[in-house]
Amino acid sequence: MMEELEHKINYTFKNKELLRNALIHKSYNEGVKKGLPDNEKLEFLGDSVINLVITDFLYRRLSNLSEGELSKVKSHLVSTNSLARISASVNLSDYAFLGKGEEKNDGRNNNKISASLFEALMGAIYLDSSFKNVTSIIIACFKEALDKFTKKEIKINDYKSELQELIQRKKNYLPIYKIIDETGKPPNVFFTAAVYLENTEIGRGGGNNKRKAEQDAAFNALKNIDEFINYEKLSEVFFLKKD
Repeated sequence: MMEELEHKINYTFKNKELLRNALIHKSYNEGVKKGLPDNEKLEFLGDSVINLVITDFLYRRLSNLSEGELSKVKSHLVSTNSLARISASVNLSDYAFLGKGEEKNDGRNNNKISASLFEALMGAIYLDSSFKNVTSIIIACFKEALDKFTKKEIKINDYKSELQELIQRKKNYLPIYKIIDETGKPPNVFFTAAVYLENTEIGRGGGNNKRKAEQDAAFNALKNIDEFINYEKLSEVFFLKKD
């Protein structure tokens, strides 16, 4: 089983215990006095490794974008849903050690668990080899998504329009925006906006004018919209579009 996974990720571990630990979810030790080391520390490490690799890639390849735009691109790429999709592409959860409770709760199809497994695996590869090796593996895993971001014709989209189109595919409601707070004095006023769907807040954001605050609220709603309605995104990179 482990050899099969190593073949899928194109990496062979020198220390097989690291690979095993990366696949042990904390639930596996429930009810056990002295359980096996779980993957939480490797997940913590892997999260930082992935963020650095993706940040470095975006900084070098998308130098035309502002810091705020780069941050939003990275936020989407390393989101739980994005990592879970990459994890699913190699059926990583099939190799996980889960507790009986998580098995009963369909833990192998839980996005948070799938994402944490991928983070832990990248942390394990980093410890087992080098930053150079894990970088090449991470870039390969993200290749399809990264290719979309590095095409010259791509630009940052209008989040409010994207959110409205997604919602209207499933519901006959429009998102409602409200400015819920203003701090500071002109010209340094900071606005906080919230966006609502059927009286439920689905996103909140801020900016130095009302438009930016509403766009930020829509962006944050887009990241978590699947918690409120079931839908298919317009694309994997939902806040990008061609001219």
